[in-house]
Amino acid sequence: MIDTRFSTAMQIVISVAVNEEADVRTTSQSLAKGLDTNPSFVRKLLLPLSESGILAASAGGKGGIRLARPRSEILLSEIYSSVTGDKKLWATRHEIPHEGLVGQNIGDLSEYLCDRAEQAVVDMLGSVTIEDSIAELRRLDLEKHNGAAADGRHAAE
Repeated sequence: MIDTRFSTAMQIVISVAVNEEADVRTTSQSLAKGLDTNPSFVRKLLLPLSESGILAASAGGKGGIRLARPRSEILLSEIYSSVTGDKKLWATRHEIPHEGLVGQNIGDLSEYLCDRAEQAVVDMLGSVTIEDSIAELRRLDLEKHNGAAADGRHAAE
């Protein structure tokens, strides 16, 4: 099963940022609706995001979820680390017979490669902020709308 915690948490944080910009209150219920999931799953992800200082929540009728600091200061690598914890990109098999060159060393090779891949992911995500992500979403949206408009013009010709 593919782990969706990071992509879901990223969507949560970006949604909160966009809602703040539009002066729209964000709740676990509204986030769950946008994610097509239940509020308890959202609340499960909100906990590490709050503990990491990415999001803040307040109770009450005017309460809700907001960014804990400016979106230009929140890195995707922080979101990744907060929701994935110590979970590796892939698991290493240690229950194999430890015979011969491969059997004796494959676990160590796999862990080495996993660590390098994990560091590459964290490094890349560490260069992207929530603000960058929103700008990219807007660029993609504009590109889709311009492409759809161009397709409509070509169909009419």
